[in-house]
Amino acid sequence: MHEAGIKVAMIATPLESAQETADKLVEAGVKAILCYAPLILSTPENVQVQYIDPVIHLQRMSYYLNED
Repeated sequence: MHEAGIKVAMIATPLESAQETADKLVEAGVKAILCYAPLILSTPENVQVQYIDPVIHLQRMSYYLNED
């Protein structure tokens, strides 16, 4: 990833492998991570992490489907 200049990544792994995946991304030079896994990642201060809870978004989507 260093060679490719990749700076942003998404993690959509099972909980058990999310931290290991984040560690590998940070090691490869990623500076921003969008995380779908249900945990708080441990990353260096210079790595920006945003969290998305897919369950909440699925609930919102299903609410609007029920409107029909």
